[in-house]
Amino acid sequence: MPSTEPIIALFDEAGQARRLRDELCRAGLSPDEMTLILPSPAAASARAEVVDRLIGAGIPKPDAPLFADEVCGGATLLAIRPAEAERARVTQIIGRHAPARRMAAAASGEPQSGDSSAEGAEVVPMPTGSGALGSRPVPSDDGDR
Repeated sequence: MPSTEPIIALFDEAGQARRLRDELCRAGLSPDEMTLILPSPAAASARAEVVDRLIGAGIPKPDAPLFADEVCGGATLLAIRPAEAERARVTQIIGRHAPARRMAAAASGEPQSGDSSAEGAEVVPMPTGSGALGSRPVPSDDGDR
């Protein structure tokens, strides 16, 4: 039975998140235990839709807007709700895919080690409920995209 709080992994590229999802399926997780949310424009209506999807994925309502800001800022989010006995194995698999950030839904506050072979990857564990989501650059409308 899936746990109630998801493990969240944010990626700068959607392909990374899709590869992680595929590996988790090969490892025995059901697609029903995962929610992939692709980047969305920062329009208020799109942000509200992202917040609703995040809440549906098991992210607590107070935290959903923080994650929505990441998605609207260009991140791809994969929420995984494994059975409690699978959480450690899932966390190891996530680490091999070098997410921009990994957020474990455990309120331990203990640092998690990232995959040291992932050049340039910033792995910052943040439990849901912490409100400690780092800022992400907001794309400007100046045409410098």
